[in-house]
Order: sequence, then C-alpha cells, then structure tokens
Amino acid sequence: MRSRPGVFWYSLGLTLLLLLPLIGLTAFLVHQRQEQNVLRQAAAERGGLPVEQGAQDSWRMLLVVQQEEPAFVVARVDGPAQTVTLCALPGNLQVAAPAGTTTLADCALSAGAGRAAQLLSQTIATGETAVGELYYLAATPACWQDCVGSTATARLDTAALLSKEQRTEIGYGEDSVAEFSAADAPELIATLQGALDTAGRQADVRAAVWEAFVRQNPDLLAAMPEAWRQYSARTLTDLMATELGGLEKTLDYLTAQPGLTVQYTTAETRRAGRETALTEEGVKTVRELLQ
Repeated sequence: MRSRPGVFWYSLGLTLLLLLPLIGLTAFLVHQRQEQNVLRQAAAERGGLPVEQGAQDSWRMLLVVQQEEPAFVVARVDGPAQTVTLCALPGNLQVAAPAGTTTLADCALSAGAGRAAQLLSQTIATGETAVGELYYLAATPACWQDCVGSTATARLDTAALLSKEQRTEIGYGEDSVAEFSAADAPELIATLQGALDTAGRQADVRAAVWEAFVRQNPDLLAAMPEAWRQYSARTLTDLMATELGGLEKTLDYLTAQPGLTVQYTTAETRRAGRETALTEEGVKTVRELLQ
C-alpha cells in the first residue's frame, strides 16, 4: 500500500502531466493572438494596403553625356510622389571648388563625372541645408542611344521652346512638331540649341527632349537599369549592385502607376562673365530636386 506522501506526489505528477500541455497550448495561442493584433494594427496604420517595393524610395542622379562639351541632366526619381523630374544644367555652370570655382564641364573633363556630382552637391548644400545622396551615371551619346534602343520614338512641340521666328529659321515654322528617335535626338538637340542664345535656355532643350522621350515611352524607365548593366563596360557610375537594384524596384513601381508624372523643370541662371551661375531661385529649384 502506498504511503500518504507517495499518493500525494503521484497525484501531483499526474495533474502536472495533464496541465502542462494545456498551459503550453494556452501560451502559444496567446502569443499568436498578440502577433495577429500587431499585424492588424500595422495594416490599419497604412490603410490596410501592402507597401510595394520601391514605393517609398527617392533617388537623385546626375546624368552626364560624355563628349567634347559634356552635358548634364539632374534626375529625381520620386516613388512617394510618383514623379520623374528632369532638370538640365549648362556645362559652363559655376560650382564651388576648393580653389574657388570651376564649371561642371571642366570638372567632369579633368576629374570625372563623380567629382562633378560631388561639387554640385556641395554647392547646393551650403549652410545648414543638407541634400540627399547624388549618384552619377556617365556615358557617351552612342551608349545612351544603345540603352534606349532603336525602336522607341517621341514627338516634341518645338513651340514650347522657340518663338515662331526662331522655328522658321530652322525649318519648323509651318509644323512645329518634331518626331525623333534616340539616334535623331543629338542632332535635334543641337539644332534647337543653335536657335537660342543663352546657356540656360539651351540646357532646357535637352531636358525637354529627354522628358518627351520618357513620358511617351514610360516602359523605358523599367528597362534602363538592365540596359545599364548590359553596357556597364561603357558607363561610369557609383551605383553599385545594391543601389541599382533599389532604383530598379522604384522604376518598376513607377512604370506600373497610372498616375505617373514625367516632367522637366528649369533652374534659373544668370551670366557670370563667360560662365553661368544659378540665381537664388535656381539654387532653390536644384536643392528641391536633391533633397
């Protein structure tokens, strides 16, 4: 016969064997319920909709056309605002340098596109105003054409850039609309720029042509990162694999948005001797693109 203490411990052991699994199951269910509540609250805070990859990212790039007189376009790819904004800058634009000032073109030719992007950022980020990371990507006109491809075309109303007299001089007096491919773009840009007399307005021509091409061929946005990978031996950039992958996700997201806006903006400039300088309003415009 079992002693009373023995019966007690035997009963306690049986009770624990029955209760411990129930306690464990209860703790598991409580934990699961807490996790579901956290997820439900997070979904409610963002409207119950999943956040698509790239939708919350913004990218800033200095796109450089490498040639005898380099050309420059600042591009802002904005996922939250669903916009792509282009702003062309004159090659003779003054930027701050350790020894005083230089120009974007002189800097790119002597020290490379990366240094030009760095000096532009430092010029805009004077005082307490900070700007975001400005990446750069430089390629020759032929490489830019290969990245875009030979099948895409676009139409540009030259009346937005030139007066009637200016258009008549270059053959667009009767029909102001120019249709062009990527291969035609350099000649069209040069023709339109030849009708203008200031560096700032000449730079706007490139922004307008590029904007028309991207706006009318939005699928190019998603295709560009892969084209840059394909022609990586012919480009110069500080976009590493991680950054390029992130940019690609943002461009994929934007391409799929019906509300995507592609636009160009003008950075106001003034003459500074034989060079060009941003006005206070021009600095503000570029700063907004780089923030």
